[in-house]
Amino acid sequence: MSIKENAKYVKNELSSDEKLLESVLKFESLYKKHKVKVWAILAAIALFFVSVAASQAWKDHKNEKANEALMKLAADPNDKVALAELEKNNQPLYELYSYQIASQKNDNKQLQELSKSNNQMIADLSGYAVGSLTNKPKDSVYYQDLATIEKAYEAISKKDFVKAKELLDTIDEKSPMYSVAKLYKHYTISGVAR
Repeated sequence: MSIKENAKYVKNELSSDEKLLESVLKFESLYKKHKVKVWAILAAIALFFVSVAASQAWKDHKNEKANEALMKLAADPNDKVALAELEKNNQPLYELYSYQIASQKNDNKQLQELSKSNNQMIADLSGYAVGSLTNKPKDSVYYQDLATIEKAYEAISKKDFVKAKELLDTIDEKSPMYSVAKLYKHYTISGVAR
């Protein structure tokens, strides 16, 4: 290598080192200027992740306590402490458990109370159960076809066969209640023919 080439090589190396040093100095001055903001952003990010982890740990703890209470209630349904623990730690699960017990016991009072729940599913199922217990069929999102069958039965018992047939025609062939609707339709036809 000639001296000219060596000088050119050294010059290029010094030039790239200068550029690197210049970049470092710019970064350092930028960091000094915005040091507080950078640390505040980093602290906020760290705080966010810590709070998310803490929140998830708290939810897991509450779910664990609710599950323990539910297991105690499965062993002893009269355990008031476990029932209170379940209500405190998991309100939707408590309402579902209460609905199950009230349905098994045909507890109209408890079912009426549950029909006012904020949980849409529990309110719907409880309202439907109250309607069934009081022989006043009520619409239900979850028992829609069954409610239609009950309304049709009520119409048949009042000898309103046309209304019953109209109600039964609304039940889809894919519904599990279709075979019952078909039997009731037969009854409405024979009722009309009488």
